[in-house]
Amino acid sequence: MELFRDKLPPLNEGVAPETEDVRAALQRLVRSSTFAGSQRLQDFLVYVVEESLNGRADEIRAKTIAMDVYGGTVAEMSRRENVVRVDAGRLRRKLVEYYAADGRDEGTVFDLPKGGYAPQISIRSPEMAQPGLPEPKSIPRAWPRPFIGIVGAFILLCGAAAFALLSTKREVPTSLPVEGLSRDERSAIFDASPMRLQAVNLANSGRDLIFPALEPARLSAALTIFKAAIESDDSYFGGHAGAAQVASTISLLTSDTDLSRDMLRYADTQASRAIELAPESGWSQSAKAWVEFTKGNWPEAVKFSYRAQRLAPNDVHVLEFVSLVLLYSGSFEQVVEISEETLSKVVLDRGYVFQNAMGSAKFHLKDFEGAVSAFEQVTEKGGPVGPVSVAYLMAAHQMLGNESKAKSLSEKLSREWPDSRVDLLFQSLFENPKYGVELGDAMKRAGWRPKS
Repeated sequence: MELFRDKLPPLNEGVAPETEDVRAALQRLVRSSTFAGSQRLQDFLVYVVEESLNGRADEIRAKTIAMDVYGGTVAEMSRRENVVRVDAGRLRRKLVEYYAADGRDEGTVFDLPKGGYAPQISIRSPEMAQPGLPEPKSIPRAWPRPFIGIVGAFILLCGAAAFALLSTKREVPTSLPVEGLSRDERSAIFDASPMRLQAVNLANSGRDLIFPALEPARLSAALTIFKAAIESDDSYFGGHAGAAQVASTISLLTSDTDLSRDMLRYADTQASRAIELAPESGWSQSAKAWVEFTKGNWPEAVKFSYRAQRLAPNDVHVLEFVSLVLLYSGSFEQVVEISEETLSKVVLDRGYVFQNAMGSAKFHLKDFEGAVSAFEQVTEKGGPVGPVSVAYLMAAHQMLGNESKAKSLSEKLSREWPDSRVDLLFQSLFENPKYGVELGDAMKRAGWRPKS
């Protein structure tokens, strides 16, 4: 975790923070927008910090976390220990994201060094705290206008660089192009232009921030990072493709019509630039597909989606957008087919949105057991969790007759996302609104009531 610490202002080594300050900082962290919707990671961090404060840091093991935090039977412990290891990596990445944004002025810093699960808790010098960035507004309020100043760019560059460097250490098969480039390719790019490599690293780190897309802070941070990639090397297509995807998503979600129009115009320009620079890239094609979807051009969106899938059949980030376009177009069988084909070829280090899309598609195909299984697998692998996945999981359990489980999920949705109107969102996203109505009806039968 040294890379992470190098990207933060200097810490006061050897200075132990007060227990009261640690717990206060921990509460600010778990209540932050960065950790919103990541209940398991919140529980993970709270547990290891409390164990450390109570003098049991040396006793923290994957097995103790699996038993005390995740629960389950003895027979399930082996599987749950694997989940702990995956979640530890997710938590490290979340901490990088937190201290680059919500926690940029935080004085008490939590670190989870690799090789163990005992946290390191340090004090950051107040005079070295990072300058503030504008607070992102939340949906449905207007999003902040895209802007990147010199100071803000530097902070996000540092945080994203750490995030990208940490991401390259994931233990995933070489056939899975999560990062898109091999070590030799990265070395070759560095020899030609270190700024190009920086742009590549930034763009790849930005891809991991896009989902869950209903978290405004994530999209704001992702757009800033992609803009920084463009500033590093305007000729690298990835910065433009990523900026197009994020700006289109903001255009879809904001209630500010002027901002929506501006974001869509910007996204269209960036997608065209990505196509111009790298028409053979699945990422460029998927960005174009997402922009066309946002514009309501369904035939074009589907055409570019299929092309993107053919060009990059194993790129999980490309498949995230491809599967969503096909899902909203009502091509449910194709979503399931593409997703299952990908899962048969690659081993994933975590869950991805295309798996959630497969769960949604199975719901609309009336395969409710398959829908539940898909969403639960994403959750267990540390994939994106938000009101959309909870809503579909709730609806699927209701259709299976698991009313108590459905009611429990309904209560969680109302408690943790009280203003969420997933039903209305999906009526606006689907080419045929009846599928959004179908979801909303199942949610209401489970006891969910929209906030008036």
